[in-house]
Amino acid sequence: MPRHYCLNPHDQYSQSELLVEFEARGEGIKLISAQDASGDDVLCELEDIERRALESEITADCHQNIPALGGFLHKRPIIEQPRVGLT
Repeated sequence: MPRHYCLNPHDQYSQSELLVEFEARGEGIKLISAQDASGDDVLCELEDIERRALESEITADCHQNIPALGGFLHKRPIIEQPRVGLT
């Protein structure tokens, strides 16, 4: 699984990072884990908007060139895309 360093959304000063493990899928990016500086997985503590921000950061940093079935992933930042299938 690929890994990418992202800004920690819980750090209001943007001075710490999370090591995010993810999987590129045809429909987007699936976050697997998000480890903080102490090695704890904090993915379950993140709100939906924070997860979407991580997905968007990964896509932007990889220049939207993460290969996926049927072409490249997102055409625009994930944060701007409507969530589908949530109630």
